[in-house]
Amino acid sequence: MLMKNKWSLLLASIAAYTLYLVTMVKLPGMLDSLIDSNWPKMVGYRFARKMSDTPLLYFCLGHMAVFGAIIPLVIAKKFELKPHRKVPATILWPSIAVLIGAFLFYAHYQGFLPNMLNPDPNPAYMTEAFFYIFPLSLGLCIYSCFLLPRSIMYLLDQNKYSPILEALIAGGTMLISWKVYTLNPHIVPEKIFWTGIAIAAAGALSRSFYLSFIACFATLYGASMVIPVFHKIPWEPMLPGFIASFVAFCLYLHSRDTRKFPMQ
Repeated sequence: MLMKNKWSLLLASIAAYTLYLVTMVKLPGMLDSLIDSNWPKMVGYRFARKMSDTPLLYFCLGHMAVFGAIIPLVIAKKFELKPHRKVPATILWPSIAVLIGAFLFYAHYQGFLPNMLNPDPNPAYMTEAFFYIFPLSLGLCIYSCFLLPRSIMYLLDQNKYSPILEALIAGGTMLISWKVYTLNPHIVPEKIFWTGIAIAAAGALSRSFYLSFIACFATLYGASMVIPVFHKIPWEPMLPGFIASFVAFCLYLHSRDTRKFPMQ
């Protein structure tokens, strides 16, 4: 029964990740063609003006919230996966150092480190970027730093080869996710590649979903401060996806006892 559960977790994780990749590219256009794009006008003129970008609405709500947060977190809860697992200090602290180093490297490379040190905040823009970057980085980290590496860890009974494969799976899936994400022009088109791989691998080795999520979110959110694309994009279509992913994230955390860190 135990081995059956391990294989069930791995197969469910792979299936969810496959759907995550497919919906990243296909779902917005498919829904936009199936559903009358003029439906916001039926609600009212002001609503139609705010929700005019229906592909963005479908991407944020359908892909990032449903397939990027709700489904994988339901799998994590069903198989009782906890956000943290205990790891030796010789692995945990170097992993944390890599997460911090990757963020600082990309901050310097992307050029937003000077902006952080000499901030000129725009609260409206920062809020709008947050609505998009939160579910985006959440989905990337759930699969690459949490669900798929944890599935490998359980399947191999945490033997000596498990950390190596976890890191490889994490880095590889993060690279695949970002390559698929940049197939079509999305809101944040810059490529993180090696930084993303480092964050995913270190996050998987630390076996802390929170640490990897914080590093990934901080990197992408900082990058969005340098590339001010959100000034020209309505924030209203992003809001339903943000709310759905945030609620799913909070419900998962509430279902886990997170008062102790790290957890066994």
